[in-house]
Amino acid sequence: MGRDHDDVRDWLTGRIGAGIRMGLSTCKEMLDRLGNPESDYPSIHVAGTNGKGSLCSHLSSLGSRNGELVGLFTSPHLVSVEERARIDGAPIDPEALDRLIEEVREASLIEPRIHPTYFEATFLASMLAFSRSGVDRAVVETGLGGRLDATRLVEADICAITTISMDHSEILGDTLPEIATEKAGIHRSGVPLLCLHHPDPGVRDAIESEAGRDLVWIETGESEAQEVARAMALEIGRRIGWSDLGSEVSWAGRTNESLDWQGVSCHLSAAHNSESLEHDIGRMGGIRHVLLLGMTEKHDLEEAMSPLSDCSGRARSIVTEVHGGRGPSVTGEDLARALSEASGEVPEVVLDPIDALDRAAEIAGQEGCRVLVAGSVYLVGQILQESHRREGTSLLSSMAIHPPRGQTEG
Repeated sequence: MGRDHDDVRDWLTGRIGAGIRMGLSTCKEMLDRLGNPESDYPSIHVAGTNGKGSLCSHLSSLGSRNGELVGLFTSPHLVSVEERARIDGAPIDPEALDRLIEEVREASLIEPRIHPTYFEATFLASMLAFSRSGVDRAVVETGLGGRLDATRLVEADICAITTISMDHSEILGDTLPEIATEKAGIHRSGVPLLCLHHPDPGVRDAIESEAGRDLVWIETGESEAQEVARAMALEIGRRIGWSDLGSEVSWAGRTNESLDWQGVSCHLSAAHNSESLEHDIGRMGGIRHVLLLGMTEKHDLEEAMSPLSDCSGRARSIVTEVHGGRGPSVTGEDLARALSEASGEVPEVVLDPIDALDRAAEIAGQEGCRVLVAGSVYLVGQILQESHRREGTSLLSSMAIHPPRGQTEG
């Protein structure tokens, strides 16, 4: 890859400065300029606070097992932007992505000029990728909310909502019903909206008022996040008409993967809000561990830290700083203070995340326990990148989340 690659990626990176844009007009105009690639295939559109990426990955796997070529759009990425556009479970080729991003850039320069955000640019390139690859179907994860998210422009024949809890309240609303209304905005008239049953009657009322008779409540009977996602995917698959209802998914940071670090088992969790942290800490089942925590800035850091109040299973805690995200990291000093206020413990501060994991593994080795890494998908990504560097293996080639068509078991 040469200068053209660098120029394209520099332009894309520059889109980060455009921030977050809630609204559809920019992407609608851009899709028109690009020939409306999103119209070339039906999409499953998925929203939710937690679990939407897991549901999307299981849907991609199910489609593959049923002989369909599936395009999968998710965000954010762990390490490389290619992960946002997967075809048949594998990230798009970097050179192919360069060409598509350049098409997006050129379309944005048509007068009147448009300045897409980073998310919008990657969404647009992904829609082009799926069209050019001739996918049978796309599975599309919302970026933020639903009603005003760019992904609302896909042509969905089925929609789904996973969990709904407090997150991004500064944008989506201060109450659960307000957040539910924004997420239920992915509904299209006449298109089924499958929604994980919610215990809050206000949330249920908000979603029912948006979706009406198209709403289908789902009760999975499962408590573990991956099993909930799998159960929802199976119900969607049945409605589509897929007959093979098995799925094989392995997605670092999202499907409870572990890696060996200096001879110590390290559990990688992308949990970043109170609901997901509570779930993943609960999965430890009281197993003794060293916690390594890093977070990007939160609207309500105190709320996000609440699941960490019980430190009975923790041998020690280490806080670090996270780099590469859309927003700045919570400083090590502030995160240590918040964790101390939540749990009463005094964590160790190691600012570099790789040094922090080295330290966590050292303590875990001495204590005869494991390490739990949590708080940010970007922290997981940095660790995976370093792990592959140390092992001399290709990170991108390892980022396929399920076997391709024709190579599944069953």
